[in-house]
Amino acid sequence: MAAIIDSPRNSPRNWQEHDPRHLLDREAPRYTSYPSAHHFKPLSSDIHADWLRGLSSGGSIGLYIHVPYCEQMCWFCGCNTQITRRYDAIAAYVDQLVAEIAHVSRQIAMRPYVHSLHFGGGSPGLLQAKDMELLFDVLRDRFVFLADAEISIELDPRRVTPDMARLYAGLGFNRVSLGLQDTDPQVQKAINRIQPMPVVRASVDALREAGIKGLGLDLIYGLPFQDEAAFGATLADALSLHPDRLSGFSHAHVPWVRKHQRLIDATALPDAAHKLILFERMTETLTTAGYTPIGIDHFACAEDGLAVALKHRRLRRNFMGYTDQPNDRLLAFGASAISEFDEGLAQNASQSATYQRLIREGGLATARGWAYREDDRVRKAVIAELMCYFEADIGDILVRHGMAFNALDAELERLKPLEALGVVECQCRVVRLKSPLKMLIRNVCAVFDRYMEQPDGQARYSRVA
Repeated sequence: MAAIIDSPRNSPRNWQEHDPRHLLDREAPRYTSYPSAHHFKPLSSDIHADWLRGLSSGGSIGLYIHVPYCEQMCWFCGCNTQITRRYDAIAAYVDQLVAEIAHVSRQIAMRPYVHSLHFGGGSPGLLQAKDMELLFDVLRDRFVFLADAEISIELDPRRVTPDMARLYAGLGFNRVSLGLQDTDPQVQKAINRIQPMPVVRASVDALREAGIKGLGLDLIYGLPFQDEAAFGATLADALSLHPDRLSGFSHAHVPWVRKHQRLIDATALPDAAHKLILFERMTETLTTAGYTPIGIDHFACAEDGLAVALKHRRLRRNFMGYTDQPNDRLLAFGASAISEFDEGLAQNASQSATYQRLIREGGLATARGWAYREDDRVRKAVIAELMCYFEADIGDILVRHGMAFNALDAELERLKPLEALGVVECQCRVVRLKSPLKMLIRNVCAVFDRYMEQPDGQARYSRVA
C-alpha cells in the first residue's frame, strides 16, 4: 500500500478541504445496522411479539446471548456492561435469560433451525460451568442447531483455563474471539487492561488443545500511547498465535456516551493522522502475512469462511461485525440485545435491572427498535453492499426492490463532492470507493442514510478515524 501519511506532524488541523483526509474527523455510524441504533424509537412488545410469530420455517436464524458483566472495566470499552464481583448477581441474570429464551420460543410456531449462536458481552467467560450448561440445555430444547452451526464466544484471555476450554469444546463451541487489543505494557496500563503475552499464549494453547480450532483476535488501534513501532510489535505478537481471523477496530473515543472513557488521558490519544499510520501498518503487515482484508476492519486467512464469502459475494455485516452467515434474521437475548427480523429491529431494555424486571413480569423486555418504513430496505441494501464490498450497483438494487431506477439520483448527486476529492467514482449508477482510506466508506454510506441529517440532538457518532 502506498504511504497515506507523510509525517506524524501532518495533523488533521492542517488538512485542507480539498484533502480527503479532513473527512476522517467527521462523525458517522459504523453501520452494523440500518438505521443506526442511535435512531431507534420506542417499540411495543406487541409488535415484537408479532414479528416473532411471523417467523416461518423457511430458512434458519442466528442467536445471540448478551452477558453485560465484567470483573473490571477496561477504560476503552464501548460495550454495554457493568462491573460486579458477586457471582450471585450473574446467576440471577442467567435465570432471566433462561426465562426469556423460553418465553420467546413460545411465540414461535415451530422450532427454528439455527445457523449460528454467539455469546457476547461484557465478559461471557464469567459464566460458571453450571450456568453455561443450563443455557445450552434450554437453547437445544427450544431450537434445532444445524450440523454445521457456528457456535462462538468472546473471551478474556485472562479467564481461560484448561478446564473451561474443555467445557466450551464439550458444549459445541467451534470459534472463539479473544480480546488481545494491544500487547504493549504502557498501552495496557493506560486502558486498565493488564494481560501479559504469556497469559494470552496459554489461553490459546488451552483452547486448541481442547479442540477449538476457530480462533479470532481483536486488536484496537488509536489507543493512548500507541505508536507505529509498538503497534508493530503487537501485530507480530498476534501473528505468532496463528489466528485464522483478526479484527482491527478503530478506538471510538465517545466519553459523552461511555463516561468511564474519561479515565483515559485524552492527550495521549493519537490524532487522526497517527491513527492512519497505525491503520496502514496493520493493513500492510497482515496482508503481507497472507490475510485477506475484509471490509473496514477484519482480516481472514484465504481458506476462512469470511474470505470465501467475500470472494463469492456472500459477505454480510451485522451487530457482531462481518459474517458469512446466510441471512440477517437474529434472535437476541439479554439486556440491550438487538433482534433483527424481516420487518425491523427490536432492542431489549439496556439496564440489567430493568431487563430482569420485565422478564420476571412474564413478557418481553422490548424497549425500543425500528419498524422498516418507506425505502429503508433499499437504503439498508445499498449501505450493506458498500460496507462489505466498497461498491454498490444502485440501479440494480433499486430494480431488485421494485423501485424506480432513478429513485436515489438525489443521493448520487450529493456524492459529487466526494467524487471531486477522489474518494469515490460513480459510473452508470455504480458507486465505488477509490480512496485507500477504507474507513471513508462510512462517509459514503452516510449520503444514503435518510436519518443522518435529522437534528434530534442525540445522534452523536464516533469519528470516522
